[in-house]
Amino acid sequence: MNKYIKNFLIIFALGISSGLPFALISSTLKALLVDAGFTIKTIGFLSLVTLPYSLKFLIAPFIDSLPIPFLTKKIGHRKSWIIFSQFLLVIFIFLLGIFGIQSSLLAITIFAFLIAISSCAQDIVIDGYRIELINKNDQGLATSFYVYGYRIGILISGSLALFLADKISWNVVYLIMSLFMASCMLATLLAKETRKNWQNKKTNFLEWFKNFVLDPFYNFAENKGWYLILLFIISFKLADAFAGNLTTPFLLEVGYSKTELAGILKTFGLFATLLGVFFGGVFTKKFNILPTLWIATIIQGLSNLSFAYLAKIGYNIDLLYIVVFIENFSGGIGDAVFVAYLSSICNLNFSATQYALLSSLASFARGVLSSSAGIYAEYFGWFTFFIFSALLAIPGILFLLILTIKKFQK
Repeated sequence: MNKYIKNFLIIFALGISSGLPFALISSTLKALLVDAGFTIKTIGFLSLVTLPYSLKFLIAPFIDSLPIPFLTKKIGHRKSWIIFSQFLLVIFIFLLGIFGIQSSLLAITIFAFLIAISSCAQDIVIDGYRIELINKNDQGLATSFYVYGYRIGILISGSLALFLADKISWNVVYLIMSLFMASCMLATLLAKETRKNWQNKKTNFLEWFKNFVLDPFYNFAENKGWYLILLFIISFKLADAFAGNLTTPFLLEVGYSKTELAGILKTFGLFATLLGVFFGGVFTKKFNILPTLWIATIIQGLSNLSFAYLAKIGYNIDLLYIVVFIENFSGGIGDAVFVAYLSSICNLNFSATQYALLSSLASFARGVLSSSAGIYAEYFGWFTFFIFSALLAIPGILFLLILTIKKFQK
């Protein structure tokens, strides 16, 4: 097989590995919690288990500088960390299913949190690996392959998991998901190592701290308006994350079955997302990053209004197809543009740590800022809640406006 094609297929497979655990501790776990009888407030706050995704920048320096005993010498630095994190995910996903059917909130929280830690460690290595493996001119195409894989991973742990949950018990569902995760390890073994001659250099703490913690941050701070870039990254997905935090509980409450959600929200939603990713890639190539960021920021916020309309109408299968298409198509555009944007502003010498910092800030909106969504939903009701969530796109629009003005003032 052509090495060029093989590299893109590896990126695609690693995208599946990244997407699979995330849905299991977000939308799919929320369906399990609904079945177990937990309140909307509890379900909303449980999104805090995804906090490690917002703290990637604290973990990345250790992953960049420390070896995995035995494995690093055998298969390389990047591959050893990916395999190690995937192995942990297999174990923790299986255990989450075991304790999930016992409705033990403490155990569910612990194992969901451990999945999040292992998953974010995997993401850190994969992001650094992807940026190192693919040359800069092909990063946009590599991003599309990665996002496609990521979304298929979510399809497996979202749509398939919800479908199976209507037929079999949740512990068996999570066992099957852990087996899917185990299969992802095969792709890692076939991957090309990007740090072949990597060695663990013995340094004192101060030297380590400077080389792996301070230098990546100082390098990024050389970008003009770097603080505005960080604020924009935090707010870019805020509206989407706030509404998405409770999409599954909302639709279950309206009256849709898990099988209907598996077919429409997840499977048809994947089609809409992949179409959005395709258009996002086309827009980025044709109009460059900045104009496409404008398109993505605005339509992601406006798409939440479709859920507000659904909250008014109630159960309606045809309308759900339209709402899901609008939401996922706009989200697909946002995903493709955003990953390409983050990759484009990373320095190759600090790829893993810098990307971890930037993606951590994006996850901050998804995890921490959206954790209070359940309170707003209970207080406002679903219709007003989705209207309010759409307004949360305004900060991102304002920061992007300032960045745009500064760009043309250069």
